[in-house]
Amino acid sequence: MVASSAILIALNAVGIASAFSQHQPHPLDKLATLSASTDVPPVPIPAWYSDSSLLRDRGHVIPADGGFDYRPINQDSDDGDNGDGGDGLSPTMLEVLRRSTSRIIPFSGSDVYVHRLEGGAVEPLFLSYDDCDPNWLGNDKDTTISWLGQQSLDEGDDGREETITEEQKMDYFAIDIPHSSLDQWSTVLVADGIESSPVRNYGDSMSSRTHAALLASANGLLSFHRTHKFCSKCGSPTGQMKAGSARKCTDESCRTSVYPRIDPAVIMLITSPCGEYALLGRNKRWPSGRYSTLAGFAEVGETLEECVVRETLEEAGVAVDPASMRFVASQPWPFPRSMMVGFMGKAATVDSNLIDDDAAIRDGDEAGELPNICVDPAELEDALWFSKDYVRVNG
Repeated sequence: MVASSAILIALNAVGIASAFSQHQPHPLDKLATLSASTDVPPVPIPAWYSDSSLLRDRGHVIPADGGFDYRPINQDSDDGDNGDGGDGLSPTMLEVLRRSTSRIIPFSGSDVYVHRLEGGAVEPLFLSYDDCDPNWLGNDKDTTISWLGQQSLDEGDDGREETITEEQKMDYFAIDIPHSSLDQWSTVLVADGIESSPVRNYGDSMSSRTHAALLASANGLLSFHRTHKFCSKCGSPTGQMKAGSARKCTDESCRTSVYPRIDPAVIMLITSPCGEYALLGRNKRWPSGRYSTLAGFAEVGETLEECVVRETLEEAGVAVDPASMRFVASQPWPFPRSMMVGFMGKAATVDSNLIDDDAAIRDGDEAGELPNICVDPAELEDALWFSKDYVRVNG
């Protein structure tokens, strides 16, 4: 597996060629420079699709009785009656949703609604509670609404955050709108400049780290809810819990809880033993000329470091020196629920496996002895050794 350019920003910061192509580069690649050293910085730059300013404590939005987010309105609980009749969201969630400082990002299945700005950038379509059709919030069988995070609105004059109330914080939610409701009432979703597509298609266009982090969380959570409507243990329906961060079996005799799965994957810059060349590969589906660092998913019973060694050998036939590996940074990869962990390492020196094909070296007149590449066609279309000089000029 080779990874798209957005995930490579942390590796770019330490002088890595992420992707080389004839097409328009990712905006984040402008931050990258190829340094003469491959030393890992003491503090990696913030990863895309994450934002440390988003507060993740959901205690204020979880139903007070610890029960399901959706419940019969007259059900006896600490939350009482929300007065809307039938099934509905708990009063605790409704109270936060109805605040003027709350924003809701609409999805329909895997498609997110965004606002296209001048210049081509996009930002999520943020709705207030009053913008939403009541049918969207009806019941857990058709609708999912998940809390994503919270941000403080005010800061002190000295730049330090002051003590503020919950009403002075911005709460973000994502809602998966039922397709039937889209046909009935969709005025706000068809306004000028509004469009929808999977989150993957907007990663390169978002200029805000906060927006990228919100869509990453929303994409993973809503995907989780769509695929876990029934209990894997007994087959009964499940219900949404903990402000959309979990589900639980509704059968009283089972009550099995389930949480979103996170798939760990590694992405690695493997350099030559001399440190002057980088091993990069390309997927056959990519535009002509595009190459990237290698990546792959960890398997059961495998450490991340072992995954780096295995994936590099499987995909490119290059052995990695385990003692050379260093952790660089981690980043959410919301397609839909991966965690990418970045490593650097060096290829092992193997005298019997030195490269004998000049075509496998990009700008390789002074290549010297490089490990041979043996591409697995089921994984990659091609892999090459790229020199630092070539990357500086063409990256």
